[in-house]
Amino acid sequence: MVKKHNKFVRITKNFPFIRFINNRRASLVVVEDLWTRCNTEGEKLLYHQLRANMYYPTPHYWIEHVRANLALVPYRLALIELRPDMNEKRIMKQLKKRNWRVIFYETEQLLKDEQMYVNLVSQQAPTKNVSTSS
Repeated sequence: MVKKHNKFVRITKNFPFIRFINNRRASLVVVEDLWTRCNTEGEKLLYHQLRANMYYPTPHYWIEHVRANLALVPYRLALIELRPDMNEKRIMKQLKKRNWRVIFYETEQLLKDEQMYVNLVSQQAPTKNVSTSS
């Protein structure tokens, strides 16, 4: 029976000898133009830059008890604005448990050079070329 479900079960030499593999994928997100839900000028600018580069961010997405300002759900990438009272290590640890990556951004730096954050996103979440055949 274990051979039949080989992609879901892993046998190890240590206790517990049989482990179940959790291959959860990111949930499907309907693509909508949600730029009106962005509150700050930095969020709007980053949203438009990501849309121009063929990414579809979701504003104000909740992951566990953490609110990401913008999230690329299929890539499991959260963009969070830095605030002075924020505990970055706790947020990174909490999201890492859920297999999410985090990019923290500062609004002032974003307004000066928005392409820097778009490049960071493109390194973390590469786009796939989809070609249509006629």
